[in-house]
This record gives sequence, structure tokens and C-alpha cells, in this order.
Amino acid sequence: MPLFGKKDSAKKAKKEAEKQPSVEDKYVLKELLGTGAFSEVRLAESKEKPGQMFAVKIIDKKALKGKEDSLENEIKVLRRLSYVPYIKL
Repeated sequence: MPLFGKKDSAKKAKKEAEKQPSVEDKYVLKELLGTGAFSEVRLAESKEKPGQMFAVKIIDKKALKGKEDSLENEIKVLRRLSYVPYIKL
């Protein structure tokens, strides 16, 4: 059993994740626009403003296991190219 409570930090992370809205809470995912080695891009329509369309990149974090630096780099690139805030999942 860990001395410093990793179990508690896992509970805290789970509670924080529950507070954040999911992509499906904000958007209706539509057709597939493209795929890559670790991700897919889907067309998404805003639930708050119907008719407003976005491209959503969905990254398979399980496929990136051991390559977390690639994920961080991908996020940096997307933030530079994006006009909307990044939603952490």
C-alpha cells in the first residue's frame, strides 16, 4: 500500500473529471472527416448554437502509451491553430 495516498489522488482526479463536461455534452458528433495513426477527426455540431460546426480531433490516449511527449506536442500544435479553447478530456 502506498505511503503517500495514491489511492486518494486517483479519487480526486476522478472527481475533477466528473466536473468537466465531455465532448458529447457540448457537441453532436457527426461523420468521420479523417483518421491518423493515433486519432480521428469528426465533424461536430454545437449543442449551444445549433448549426455552428467544428472539427473535433479525438486522440486515442491508450495508443499513445509510452509516447506522452507526442501527445503534448500535438496539443501545442492544435492550440496554435485553434480559435476555440482546448477541452481537456
